[in-house]
Amino acid sequence: MLEAQGGGNCGNALTAAARLGLAPAIVTKIGGDGVGDGILAEFKGDGVDTQYVLRAAGAPSPFTYIIVDRQGGTRTCIHTPGEPMQPEELIPELAAAVLDGAALVYFDGRLTEAAVVLAAAARERGVPVLVEAERLRPGLEQLLGMADYVVSSAHFPQSWTGEQCLGDALLATLSRLPRARWLITTLGSRGSVLLERPSGSSNGAAAAAAAEPAVLDDLAEQLFSEAASSSSSEEQGGPACVSASGIEIGASRQASSSGARSLRLRRGEAETQGVLQAAQVAAASAAAANADASNAAGYAMQNEAGGSSAGAAAEVVASVTVSQAAQLPAEAVVDTTGAGDAFIGSILYGLATGMPVRRAMQLAAVVAACKCTALGARPGLPRRANLRADLLGA
Repeated sequence: MLEAQGGGNCGNALTAAARLGLAPAIVTKIGGDGVGDGILAEFKGDGVDTQYVLRAAGAPSPFTYIIVDRQGGTRTCIHTPGEPMQPEELIPELAAAVLDGAALVYFDGRLTEAAVVLAAAARERGVPVLVEAERLRPGLEQLLGMADYVVSSAHFPQSWTGEQCLGDALLATLSRLPRARWLITTLGSRGSVLLERPSGSSNGAAAAAAAEPAVLDDLAEQLFSEAASSSSSEEQGGPACVSASGIEIGASRQASSSGARSLRLRRGEAETQGVLQAAQVAAASAAAANADASNAAGYAMQNEAGGSSAGAAAEVVASVTVSQAAQLPAEAVVDTTGAGDAFIGSILYGLATGMPVRRAMQLAAVVAACKCTALGARPGLPRRANLRADLLGA
């Protein structure tokens, strides 16, 4: 079966947000070809504003072949890039028009040179910035440094920091994001983890810092066990979502730490050198995978002193929330392509509407699960009518 659909991390996320009720606008560059015409038509059909999309006359639009193995549950992607947006194309007038009245601005980690220009303009205007950290990319560290909120893939923190233990990698990542209020890391079929900094210099934060530090992996496992054994009030009101094909999806279960905790690394100082080397290997692998092997240094994240970012703070104070994946029958999963984008689109909706981040994570889990009930990144994305009203904050 062959089907042509719109895609791309940002495009998918904005489509998810639009179907939930937002009016997002996309800033990007595509070719002046028929594929580009189709991209614009699909966005407009879903309510995504395309007035800030630049067209490159005579150039092809980006295109990706995604081969889905339903039996093996795997995906193979073959990407043909288009002509990238250049920083000088984001002229001040364009940035001002884009940010006028914006509740927030989201970057998917691509086209980082141009993205940094728009992120800087957003900071000047006081518009919050959300950055997706899917994989190592040149220039991504500078963009992450401007982020108020970060959503990462499961493997990014370990690739960035070189930490072998996921909990240590999450702590090391948050310690490298001084502006970020919170970090959400998606864990595929297991769910997601939120690390949220306490607001201001509260007494609660001081008390947490003075208490016995916890190892994040141990705490997260405890919370996942609590979530699995819980019965949330949302489950009493029927299915959280009914997909277009009639599949019922149950709510995500959550568990949280009792306020902010002092979280420490599992590894010891003696293992720092191995962490540094692992981060360098990950950067070299990312560069090679992008046919950019000579630019491995551009993929390695650097700290203020110019060294590897693997030298993380020994302790981080944050509250921890785990959210299980939404309840979806295994046989109902058709394709996981774009599930992470659906998750981020829901987080965008939550931020734009003032929803508490933990509630937004529950919505995101349900939207991501619904997306998986159809082939491709967008056909399975639910609309407001598919979702139970309380999930939308209604």
